[in-house]
Amino acid sequence: MIENTMPYLAIAVANNFIELANRDGDKTVTPMKLQKLVYFAHGWHLAFTEEPLIKEHVEAWKFGPVIPSVYHEFKDYGDDTIPKLATIFDLDSGTLDLVTPRIAEDSQAIPLLNRMWETYGKYSGVQLSNATHLPGTPWYVVWEERGGKNRLGTDIPDELIKEYFKGKMVKK
Repeated sequence: MIENTMPYLAIAVANNFIELANRDGDKTVTPMKLQKLVYFAHGWHLAFTEEPLIKEHVEAWKFGPVIPSVYHEFKDYGDDTIPKLATIFDLDSGTLDLVTPRIAEDSQAIPLLNRMWETYGKYSGVQLSNATHLPGTPWYVVWEERGGKNRLGTDIPDELIKEYFKGKMVKK
């Protein structure tokens, strides 16, 4: 059985966004947009809770922050809308059953993911990617300032992501 506790598989978070898009009849969720939605959700989760939302590391790639498992699962769709949820083999069951990773409806993460969809779902993958390339963003710091573009698979540290998103929080 796939573990359904935080931090989550990035594929489970991605599936949540695909389900929200399907619920709303939204046909704009491409692999690039999905990458950025998962990244923004992870960043805001770090800022609000000081805990990671996803188990995987975020890497600095040419077109912005990338979670490799999400990239490899959905890359075949290219610039097209993702029509179905991701499935993986449940290695823990001993039967190699194919399962669809999901986040439980009663998870504390669901309100945040819904808010991320409300906030960022209206933007295209290119618009979201452009937002991750601005000077001072975690991707920019790793890619441009720390030489990440010269090393494939360079991690963007969660601490850097957390501090960036904390800096974006509105002080009251």
